[in-house]
Amino acid sequence: MMASVNDAEDYYTLLGVRADGVASVIEVLMAPMPAVRHKADALLAEHASCVHVEVWKGATLIDQFARA
Repeated sequence: MMASVNDAEDYYTLLGVRADGVASVIEVLMAPMPAVRHKADALLAEHASCVHVEVWKGATLIDQFARA
């Protein structure tokens, strides 16, 4: 089933950000927040250059997950 325009609020953009502030990894995910957190942790594990992952919902930064 394809998502409709009304489902746009369920999409999150995850940016894997390096120490110099450049987003070197970008993922778009349609999932509940627990799955978003899991994906952010996975991005940090997969991409050693990323110091944190920013989670955006539209134009709003809603969370950041830093490397432990």
